Amino acid sequence: MPNDSGSPEELRKTPLRFLQSDQFVEMLQTYGNLKPLEGKPKKTFAAALAKYDFEQIYPLMDLFLETHVLATAESRAKAVAEAAPETVKFAATLLEIFETTVADRTLSQYDILGNSPATYFICGVWANMKRGREFHPASNGITVTYSEPDAYGNQNISYRNKDYEMTLMFEAVSEYTKKLSWTAHRLLVYTLMQGNVQNWRNNCATFTVSDYMTWAGLKSRDATYRQLKGDVQSITGVKLTAESYKKYFESFYTTHLATEAQIKKYTGEVRITFAENVRHFLTQYYQLIPDWMGHLSENAYRMAFYLFYRARKDPRAVSGAFHVGIEDIVEYIGLPTKAEVKNRNYDEAIMKPFNKAVEEIESISGGSFTMDFDYDNINTFLSGQMTVGVDAAMTDYIEKLDKARTAKRLESGKKKPRKKAKKEGDESAAQ
Repeated sequence: MPNDSGSPEELRKTPLRFLQSDQFVEMLQTYGNLKPLEGKPKKTFAAALAKYDFEQIYPLMDLFLETHVLATAESRAKAVAEAAPETVKFAATLLEIFETTVADRTLSQYDILGNSPATYFICGVWANMKRGREFHPASNGITVTYSEPDAYGNQNISYRNKDYEMTLMFEAVSEYTKKLSWTAHRLLVYTLMQGNVQNWRNNCATFTVSDYMTWAGLKSRDATYRQLKGDVQSITGVKLTAESYKKYFESFYTTHLATEAQIKKYTGEVRITFAENVRHFLTQYYQLIPDWMGHLSENAYRMAFYLFYRARKDPRAVSGAFHVGIEDIVEYIGLPTKAEVKNRNYDEAIMKPFNKAVEEIESISGGSFTMDFDYDNINTFLSGQMTVGVDAAMTDYIEKLDKARTAKRLESGKKKPRKKAKKEGDESAAQ
């Protein structure tokens, strides 16, 4: 969770405190990552500076750090205590740049995802598959049924809500699970976002390996190519059916999640195609996804995806904060349950990985996404709630969705019901 270095007003009065903030620590880490690139071709270095909005920050930090040490918390505390004029000037300049560029940019770092309960459910199912356990959503009004694997190892998982029922079908589920990686869901989400940007021409999404590497924070092109091959197989290897009870989409039966996928190794072009009715099914509504989410590790990615899904649904999120049960998050992202932990080592198995994911999300989001919770032991941890804070960009989007839904309800309320035609017997009786 972010270091409380003071409100923006307090920081402006005493800018030295900015040097003890998590934002400054993140700047130091980014500077450390960029420094080795200084000897690379100018275009490469310039592109890296632009990517992290470091065009102004890098030369300022580079010059100051030549003669000052700020690498550790102790050295930063010492610099703040000494309050040398050049350090005060450095902190004030850095704070001003942060507020006028980096902080503003953080608020707008969102992509539009065409989403549905299906993608939310698939992520939860895949996260729990590795542990050989069933996933049941915490939401009310949802029924999930797992069939027993048949003689060939095939298994069906059915999900039903008030609007539709879908069934995921896994062939040779034990073999499928061995090959399954959490990055398959990340690829699915990225594909749905790209398809939305491209207006789903021919019901497919296209992108390059390089674009995906940038979004996912990957470094090796060859490793990314191998990962994409496996993830594409995970997506195309699932079959599903869906029956709509309302006019959300056209029902369909036994169709692959993605019907076709191509990855060209030398050109780096990736093309993933969906059947049109499946595409409609997967994009029932729109929500915001932060573009930093692709850089997260497994537990943090699943946690962020779950919380942004909940933010869209929770009416309290429009006020800037909402609540989520800790145990719901633990089960969704695939951490062990209390009963599964051997030797009662709950801290190592559950609480430490959970806290690490929280810290990773808050660090990479630049403080635009916060999570607060208290606990004393495993029991108060699992029974507790997390207060999730979202930024202005998110609350504005949720408010627009709420207004749109309200307008739609009002519009539907204006429609007068059709009068039933009277039967001849009724007319004669009335006479």
